[in-house]
Amino acid sequence: MSNSSPPGQRPPHLRDDEPIALLIAALSFGAIFFWIFNQSQERFSLGNFLNKANETKAPQVITTSPLFQSPEVETNSIQKGARAAEPPSTTGMITTPGTPTAAIPTPTPSIATPTTQPTAVPVPIPPTSSGITPTTPKAAIAFVDVPKTYWAYSFITALSAQGIVSGFPDGTFKPDQPVTRAEFATQVEKAFTKPNKQPAIAFTDVPQGDPRLTAIDQAVKANFMSGYPDKTFRPTQKVSRTEATISMARGLALPIPSDPNAILQNYPDQNQVPDWARSLMAASIQAGLFSGDPDTKQLNPNQSASRADIAAFVYKGQNLGAK
Repeated sequence: MSNSSPPGQRPPHLRDDEPIALLIAALSFGAIFFWIFNQSQERFSLGNFLNKANETKAPQVITTSPLFQSPEVETNSIQKGARAAEPPSTTGMITTPGTPTAAIPTPTPSIATPTTQPTAVPVPIPPTSSGITPTTPKAAIAFVDVPKTYWAYSFITALSAQGIVSGFPDGTFKPDQPVTRAEFATQVEKAFTKPNKQPAIAFTDVPQGDPRLTAIDQAVKANFMSGYPDKTFRPTQKVSRTEATISMARGLALPIPSDPNAILQNYPDQNQVPDWARSLMAASIQAGLFSGDPDTKQLNPNQSASRADIAAFVYKGQNLGAK
């Protein structure tokens, strides 16, 4: 047996260009494979790995506003006494992977700011020469023209705490200003609760509907005040010191001293007191309701009673009426 090829046939062998074709084919397949491999996979890195892991989590709420703070953080802040900051004006954003970002308005909480009410500081009451010291008021008005050294400071302060007297819009009390009969009746009506002793009088100059009528009627029925023979009350007329003193003595039913002249003779101007008023004037002095001017020791009975005088009469009368 022989391995030689049949006669007339060339033995098999590679052509000269076949190795080159095989190399090109191998490179082509390799390039295709490499391209497919890169399209299906991403190069591994720690950053890509973490990003892939984050994409699997639930949607996050991204905001800088403390309104979205967790209850635990808010509770801890309150327990530690942390001061609540006002929410910024930014808008909270809710972000969901794969969807457009939508803006929602951040609600503004209603933070109630406590208002501090002014605390009324009790005003110390200095002793008075009358022997009657008003009690310390619960609340008082500090009038700019009534210093603590003023002789009627204690009485004006005490009555302002009770709401019986008040001042003017500029913060003054105007203690030296005269008082009208209607104003005096108003203070009496506020300060005293007395049973009716006299019938009401229909004064011709105080008609129905007059805002002063209630106070005037009450002062008349409690026997503090009265009218004139012509059926007038004269509400705008100034009250004299004698009239104010007599009114208080009559309304409080002060006892009449056995010798009024013996009391009045201690005052240099006692002869100016009208005869009809001398016994009740002496009763007021005896009870400590009226003691004249502390500096001059004058009664000045015909002088107009000031707002300070009436405040002293009314407050001392309250103390006498309580006994």
